[in-house]
Amino acid sequence: MHGVRLLAFILLGWTGLSIGSARGEAPPDFADRAESLVRPLARSGLFSGAILVAHRGVPVFRRAYGYANREWEVLNTPETRFRVGSITKQFTAAAILKLAETGRLTLEDPIRLFYPQAPEAWAGVTIRMLLNHTSGIPSYTNLPDYYARIQRLELSPQAIVALTADKPLLFEPGRGFDYNNTGYILLGLVIEAASGLPYERYLRETFFDPLGLNDTGYDDATTILPRRAAGYRHANGRWRNAFPIASSIPYAAGAHYSTLDDLLAWDRALFSDRVISAPSRRAMFTDGGYGYGLGWFLGTAHGHRLWSHGGNINGFLTIKDNYPDDDLVVLVLANTETAPVQTLAREIAALWFGDLEPKSDIVLEPEIMDRYAGRYRLSDGAILTLVREGDHLMVALSGESAVPFAPEGDRTFLSRERDTRITMDTEPDGRPTGLILSRGTTDRMAERIEEPAQH
Repeated sequence: MHGVRLLAFILLGWTGLSIGSARGEAPPDFADRAESLVRPLARSGLFSGAILVAHRGVPVFRRAYGYANREWEVLNTPETRFRVGSITKQFTAAAILKLAETGRLTLEDPIRLFYPQAPEAWAGVTIRMLLNHTSGIPSYTNLPDYYARIQRLELSPQAIVALTADKPLLFEPGRGFDYNNTGYILLGLVIEAASGLPYERYLRETFFDPLGLNDTGYDDATTILPRRAAGYRHANGRWRNAFPIASSIPYAAGAHYSTLDDLLAWDRALFSDRVISAPSRRAMFTDGGYGYGLGWFLGTAHGHRLWSHGGNINGFLTIKDNYPDDDLVVLVLANTETAPVQTLAREIAALWFGDLEPKSDIVLEPEIMDRYAGRYRLSDGAILTLVREGDHLMVALSGESAVPFAPEGDRTFLSRERDTRITMDTEPDGRPTGLILSRGTTDRMAERIEEPAQH
């Protein structure tokens, strides 16, 4: 749910909805090849979590890696509960659509109908605009003091909304796109106002309990939750516990936990009539003009239609990819902030589709890579120099020519030419403190020694 964004999809306009017209069966030795892809990342510590690939609802790859709790050396399992971050948004979107089906609201209703405290500038903002990030309301997770102060405070949803209520709109409502967590906080308040129930209770009673999703719920840090994974970050060459985040802060934008099996069961129910109706599903998966529907990104990968959403919350990175025309689901849930979950999910799908030369569809915003540019000293005194060039980093080690490193995520970059990966150590606000240089089975730490070069 964080403000750092990946520009990760080849956008596609479409009007139809097709699910279940699967193509083909599992390729020979698919599971072994997927394991060969994941194992090096797990061995180096870059990936810790669980992965599931399902075809026609049947798991064909379901495995876990690394530690759920490093302090007690408790391993992850396929049943481990992970925080899923912004995958929460599809639960929130489904709840809004369910309320619309029962006549409690319409998607064209102004937000002020359910949240009268909204400022006059938000008068033109509708529920649909909140769902598809076209409201122009600034996101509270982009505020300068979000990481240092806001995320550690227990705040009501109303107090969270108030953080940006006095800020100017980024654009006229409906005239642009900006991924916006404040909008989904407002949607949680809409659900409460329209249903008369607390957000968590409405989702549990309407969806989770009837569907038997017993491993999915609102993550409350004060609750004893069996099989809950702890989240980790890497900084200054060491594993550390993720920075704490108050349970109330993510709310309807990113507060849920789940498991591989529950998320698969949720998909099977969502793409039937057990969650929302067929007309509501068509609305959910209709592109609003910016590669986003209602709680889902819409695009293509490997030449196949893709509906997807990721999650990014302290200590956790997640992705849920659905290939609707192939009835294929790829789930990657990680409890480390270094995990290249999106690239991993796409490369696993490439194995399924027989795409021998998969190309990364991850494009980082230039300001993220500019932040990483600079000089880093390895323990033997050698210097790594990072410079942004277009959509990749040029990386030069003392005595070697510079080579391009393409992004695998917002912290991880890969050079296939050198079979080498760099993973950035960062503070919660994104400032780099060092990096890990991984080549083969060897990891080397480097500390940052100066500010980024000026361009």
